[in-house]
Amino acid sequence: PVPTINAILTRVNPQHYYLHNILESIKPLHESYSLVVSRVYRKMRFSGALSFLSSAVLMQQNVDFAYAFAFTPPSSSSNIQSFGKRGIHKHDNAFFHPTTIPGLHMTQSSQQANANPFEALLNLFQKNGNGPSPSSLLSSSSSSIATQGELIVKSFINSINSKQDPSELIQFFNDDVNYVDGEFYNPIIGKEELLRHFYLHQGSSSLSTGSDAKIVMEDMVVSSDEEGIVKVFVLYHMENSDVDGDGDGDSDSDSDSRMISDSQAITYYSVNVNEEKITRIFDVKEPPSPKPGDNGLQLLKTVSKVLDKGNVDADADADSGSDSDSDASKEDVKASSTSSSTVDQYFKAWNRGDMNEATSLFAQDCVLRDTQYPGAFNGRNEVEAHLSNVNECLPSSFQFIIDELVTISSSEAGIREKVGALWHVENGGDDLAFTRGCSFYTTDAKTGLIQSGLEIPEKALPKSGVLNTISSTFNAEPIRYLPAAMWVAYMVIVFFSDGILPGANALQLEERTWIEVRDLSINFFLVSPLLHLPFSPTVHPMLEGVFNLLLSWAAMFAGFLSDDRKNKPNLLPFGPIVIGMQFLTSAFLLPYLALRSEEKDTGAIVYKEDISGEIQAKVSEWRPLGPFLGTVGTGAIVWALIGRPEFGDFSERYSTFADLMSIDRVGSSFLVDLAIFAMFQGWFIDDDLQRRGVQSDDMVVLRNFAKFVPFFGLATYLSFRPELPSRDEN
Repeated sequence: PVPTINAILTRVNPQHYYLHNILESIKPLHESYSLVVSRVYRKMRFSGALSFLSSAVLMQQNVDFAYAFAFTPPSSSSNIQSFGKRGIHKHDNAFFHPTTIPGLHMTQSSQQANANPFEALLNLFQKNGNGPSPSSLLSSSSSSIATQGELIVKSFINSINSKQDPSELIQFFNDDVNYVDGEFYNPIIGKEELLRHFYLHQGSSSLSTGSDAKIVMEDMVVSSDEEGIVKVFVLYHMENSDVDGDGDGDSDSDSDSRMISDSQAITYYSVNVNEEKITRIFDVKEPPSPKPGDNGLQLLKTVSKVLDKGNVDADADADSGSDSDSDASKEDVKASSTSSSTVDQYFKAWNRGDMNEATSLFAQDCVLRDTQYPGAFNGRNEVEAHLSNVNECLPSSFQFIIDELVTISSSEAGIREKVGALWHVENGGDDLAFTRGCSFYTTDAKTGLIQSGLEIPEKALPKSGVLNTISSTFNAEPIRYLPAAMWVAYMVIVFFSDGILPGANALQLEERTWIEVRDLSINFFLVSPLLHLPFSPTVHPMLEGVFNLLLSWAAMFAGFLSDDRKNKPNLLPFGPIVIGMQFLTSAFLLPYLALRSEEKDTGAIVYKEDISGEIQAKVSEWRPLGPFLGTVGTGAIVWALIGRPEFGDFSERYSTFADLMSIDRVGSSFLVDLAIFAMFQGWFIDDDLQRRGVQSDDMVVLRNFAKFVPFFGLATYLSFRPELPSRDEN
């Protein structure tokens, strides 16, 4: 029963994601009890150190069995066979023991090296000896392989719905995974890049954690081959969960779980059952309202003469490919994945431009939904009009190429087959960017014609994934609008305006400006003038002092490189930002402050090794960083006051410096940067102390000194803050 499973789930160690999601997936009682038992046993056999609570929901004909049992497999030094001696412990006011339940007692002779401790349990369901044997239940037939792949996909989806951490989600994938989310521009290749994507874009698309929405599967088609590769198409939509806001994620009423508009989507999965890993994902979701409709088609029609590469032999493209090596490889994929099914014939008719034949493959009462349009096309006449309209607008050289086609028989009333298709568009044999898509069809049980169809093409530009991430970031913390607005104002005023700041704007490329920048750079950190190097130019000491104070202050932000970690990536990596601040200061700092990822208080320990990049970790946690840069900045102030005696006493040099600032865009922009640094240096302090394990009410003096004392407060903080621990030290 589902309540029993829910109770069990609260006691399963969430780190054992596989077992946890097995229990989640059997809630609807759709899974075969034999598969559940075999998969739990298989995992337990290879993980002798696991400690977990499991459940077997067992059903046959009119008898419903629900035995919840707890066990602790022995340590790695013991043998898993001893499970039979340990017995079954008390749970939910019931007490079971192997000797009290027929079939659960395991004799000594059955406890061999590879004995299945659930064999007797399975025998409970051999009613009158007519049930399936354990050996047949645990067979590795094609159907079993497909079911295992289906279970892995469902477990992944359940993990997303249960908002598991990306570090848990990533365990579903192999090292070379190819992950395409239609909301983003580029495919994600490799496990490490996918982990970064999951952390960075939580809640920004359907296949991500961090949102209040949940994935609700509508339908699924699954096929497998003898090599253990399972192909799965999942049709789903998104629903709002926990509408009542109680935080429990449960649906307290029908209104607590509502379908989100424009959220229907199809995902293609490729699963290697032998590795128990997902190797490929392609996910595409319908576009938001208002739907593009005919607008995109009219644009294509306008430019079709430019795009059209001439007539091509559609049959040749669909059946034999082109003569090039790349097209030959594509043909290998198509030959292995397509068949002479109705849907396959539909695509071939499309590519020939034969809309009459394409339409004839639909049932009279069919329903076709093209998500580019707001409504469905009902009946063959509406479908014919729609197909003809699309065909008229598309260049004749466009071909729809099937990459994967999965067809399964259906036992549902009125349906013969369910078909999932992954496809892309080519123009004269060349792939067109952002023209991929997925479709889901059913065929009529009597005629074999297409009864229903859902076609979801890839979203056109611009993609919304990154925009969703930015939007959710600003919505969660509206204070981010402050540095964003200041960055816009800074760029306009400092680089492009006339009359707000003294001097010529950057677009005028004034020679005096570039000479000044060159001379200040040569005297970086005052090394050249202090060593009296012959090439050291003479610059006003107060301008030199401001310049070097600013650069030493900018360099101190390197002490916060721990803000960019494997489990906290940022849209703008902080390492390059700190380097850029040595050249364009606030032009780099302000957008980083606006877009940086939130530092979540998870209670997890942050280690030096978590920082992105070995060099960044060393620089960030280098204890002399604060004292060294504090000394440089202090020296710059002293130099401004007494350096270069030929510039006179304080009043004289201040007067000449003021005159210089009245005409100098570079120097006046330095003063603006100093004010911005003073305003925002405190933004890093609380988060930095949090990841060092310091509570919000601890180290108050150092915290406030760092926040509110410009420059010197930051130098002091970097000198005395707690160090991040190292895994090597631990």
